[in-house]
Amino acid sequence: MEKIEEILHYWFDDIEKTILPSERLEQMWFGDSAAIAKETEDKFSNDFMKALRGDYDNWNETPRGCLAMIILFDQFSRHIYRETGQAFRQDDKALQLCLTGIDRQYDHMLSLIERAFFYAPLMHSENMEMQYLSIRAYEILITLSFPEVRPLFERFLRDAIKYNEIITKFGRFPNRNGRLGRISTPEEEIFLKNELGKTE
Repeated sequence: MEKIEEILHYWFDDIEKTILPSERLEQMWFGDSAAIAKETEDKFSNDFMKALRGDYDNWNETPRGCLAMIILFDQFSRHIYRETGQAFRQDDKALQLCLTGIDRQYDHMLSLIERAFFYAPLMHSENMEMQYLSIRAYEILITLSFPEVRPLFERFLRDAIKYNEIITKFGRFPNRNGRLGRISTPEEEIFLKNELGKTE
């Protein structure tokens, strides 16, 4: 479907041809750019709301459609609702799409970089079991990748390990506390002050 491909092209651009992400993709995937957040909101907030209403539920029936929905709920949500609690409100939806897709082996029908974002809801989950699945998923991507792109997938794995360590220690992501109205523990306050690693 045209809209699915529009979303995926925006998120992945031509990375399959260039091997490593462009400066724009670096900012969109790993940075915190207000400009990119605004661009994403302008381009796709309407699609985000349609997906939220269930208008795109039939996308779940194909691997690329499922991936586009995950991008909407797991990634675009974080850009559109940057620095607010709403950024994380669709994480459960994204996680369910990911788990159902894995069960249907949708992930095996995608490229490795597409799979990296297909698995992102596992990494973003505050559930310990999902964290372990995340690490395993990124370990597999590294074994499947060519040497020239392996550093990119190693980066995803490093993030997954970092997130897992935070959930192991706190049972949640402390950086979300303020935006979700949660009271930080003294230990979490120390962690946040030390800025040991941003998590989203």
